[in-house]
Amino acid sequence: MTSYSVNSTDLRLVQPECIWLESEQFEQAVQMSNQVISEARQWQTYLNGLGLLSFTQWLEEKLSNILISHNCCSLRQPKYANVIEAVCNLIVGEFKICLLTSESLIDEVVTVPIAAIDLPEFAAHFYVVIEVQEELETAIIRGFIRYDELVNYRQVCNLHPEVDWNYSLPLSLFDPEPNHLLFYLRFLDSAAIELPVTSPNSLPRLSLNQPDLETLETLLDRLQYPEQTLWQTLTWEQGLTILQSPELLDLLYQWQLTSHRTKSLSIRITEVFTILTQKAINTQEWLEGKLDELAQGLGLFIPETITANSSVFRSIDKFDNVINELRYQGMDIPPEPGRSYQDIDLGEIALRLCAVTWPIDSPIPPPKWSLLLILGTQLGTPLPDGFKLQVSNLRSIIHEPVSALDDPFLFARVEGRSDEKFVVTIIPPDSSAQTLSPYAFDPS
Repeated sequence: MTSYSVNSTDLRLVQPECIWLESEQFEQAVQMSNQVISEARQWQTYLNGLGLLSFTQWLEEKLSNILISHNCCSLRQPKYANVIEAVCNLIVGEFKICLLTSESLIDEVVTVPIAAIDLPEFAAHFYVVIEVQEELETAIIRGFIRYDELVNYRQVCNLHPEVDWNYSLPLSLFDPEPNHLLFYLRFLDSAAIELPVTSPNSLPRLSLNQPDLETLETLLDRLQYPEQTLWQTLTWEQGLTILQSPELLDLLYQWQLTSHRTKSLSIRITEVFTILTQKAINTQEWLEGKLDELAQGLGLFIPETITANSSVFRSIDKFDNVINELRYQGMDIPPEPGRSYQDIDLGEIALRLCAVTWPIDSPIPPPKWSLLLILGTQLGTPLPDGFKLQVSNLRSIIHEPVSALDDPFLFARVEGRSDEKFVVTIIPPDSSAQTLSPYAFDPS
């Protein structure tokens, strides 16, 4: 195990492993660098590409009987290569390797992204330092460190990251003997180095300092400029939500990649961001004639709370007619579904959204639920032409073709797993869209 008090001068007497770069590797690295946006990040991505190609070539020569895969590494995915200046998720046998590439280590300082250590999606069993000397057409393996040793060093030394979401580590911390790495890769059980884990089906963890929609607007405004990065707008705690959501990260990459930013892309980013950062309304409560605290705070109301002689009662009667018509058209709606209403003032239009929910009997787990959304006006008058009702989940906008209604309403029905959230966006023809709080059937 590497000691933290080693004499770097003594250790660096070990003959470094030098790898000659080939012309096609330079061409491949250029192609990899073209996928990122700013010039500075393109250069680092270019170095990362040379580091990846040279290191995998060296491994293939040394470990001919061990499977090496870099098809799913972060460098091969633009959304990650654009924000993480390291090569994460290089797979060698049962091990994950992270490559830390630099063009010069004359100061003997190695930069390691926080994400490559703390986030289960990117953490590695081994971190390998590679110095790429482009003009000499060589790559040098300068050292490596195990995950457990790195984390222990950080704790013992009370190491804190820089403002750019990176740690600065001394090169002397890394084992300079590449044969030691080969020995580990051949004979060590990967379970001997315990990595942070996450459930493959779980949402990104939400930080205590959640970014809000105002922060998102600021972020989108700044990301119009290619040189802007996430760390210049968000705290690390806020950045966690984005870095752990490939869907949102990919949308932000698209936003920064193009100069023609469409309204639909902006809406989609807001929807995914809302699902990840906003608490969801518990629709399951409606089945018992209740509203949770969030729904009450948002002004939702249920039929049980409306008196028969009120104007609201008379106007929601039209929504009952829509539900009955949908039943007549063949939609399987139970006799007593859960239901709520929300009044929304969008410009000069007074809208009312009816949300109807019920569980779906399914012999195959996990349990499922259905959400029917009906958009009309508070007075029962026809909606203006051009209004759209969009329902999305974390992965995509959901489209479901349905029969037309005679009544002046828009509606959509979606189904999902009991742990799946849906978000609704109302898109008027001539003003800003409004994305509402997410709906869930089992928020826990």
